[in-house]
Amino acid sequence: MSDKADAGRLGFLASLARLFRAKGEAPPQPDPQVGGLAKLEADFEMALRGLREKVAEQAATAGPGAAANRRSAAEVAAEREHRIDECHRAIREDIERMHSRLGTGLSPTDLDSIGALLRDLDADATEGKDSHALMPRLRYSVANRFRLESGALAVARLVALLRRANLEWPDPIHHDPHAKPEEIESSRRRRLAEMRESFLAQDFKRTAERMVGIVRAWGADYPARGSPLWEESVLEGAAGGIRGQLLKDFVELVDRDRDLVLSRTEAAIGKELAALQTAVAGGVHSIEQANTVVASSLHALDEVVPELVWQHVRSLLPRARGEFGS
Repeated sequence: MSDKADAGRLGFLASLARLFRAKGEAPPQPDPQVGGLAKLEADFEMALRGLREKVAEQAATAGPGAAANRRSAAEVAAEREHRIDECHRAIREDIERMHSRLGTGLSPTDLDSIGALLRDLDADATEGKDSHALMPRLRYSVANRFRLESGALAVARLVALLRRANLEWPDPIHHDPHAKPEEIESSRRRRLAEMRESFLAQDFKRTAERMVGIVRAWGADYPARGSPLWEESVLEGAAGGIRGQLLKDFVELVDRDRDLVLSRTEAAIGKELAALQTAVAGGVHSIEQANTVVASSLHALDEVVPELVWQHVRSLLPRARGEFGS
């Protein structure tokens, strides 16, 4: 390789060197016996060789017990997975006890079947979100409406059950001996409002996880069992179970009345289909007009049909109106 080529590819090295020379100082003259790049390579290899020797020396003097005390990455990973499993088992136990204490009527078997449904709904939502295909988008839009409605109903139900059981939301500052009663109550209200906002935003997959106490972000670092944050997660899990059961009720009702729901859906979409067919046949003469037709059609899929289906569910299912009985 020519010196010119070296300067072209590694010229930035020379620029950096100039920054560290005093003003007016001449650049160092290269050793006539060894080219600049060759010397750099030799020095680099020497430094690496010295580092390897140091590592070997330390390994030799560490003693026979040092290697035995070093755990493999696989052992560390296995231990971490065991801790995660133990945390998940413990918090699910507490969530199941909370369901029993609050009288939600949900059993461990119910939670398993609800979790399977939520994962199916999550798959439908993933497929249909932002889709322009009719059925995937409809499934997403209706499922998303059910998700929002069930979330608000579940939080209201949980709060009512806590009052009935004379339980309060976990106090995040109970450890402060100087906290005034009004400060504690205000903190509880803030925490409940924050939990509600976060809970309502959960997708189906997150709800399926949280209802059995799985918090991915915590990994193996769950809070101490019985701590306010632990108890808050237990209550969030109970709310997730209530939400999941509501979703199950909604889906089963629509499936039962599918012929009626489909006929009403077809009527609602038929009007938009006529407008789309007119546009395709050449009845639209501007981009703005075409966009209006498309927007109207998507509105029918995203708003009109979900509202139609939800009103059907709400009219027949007392729980969808917040009427849980006892």
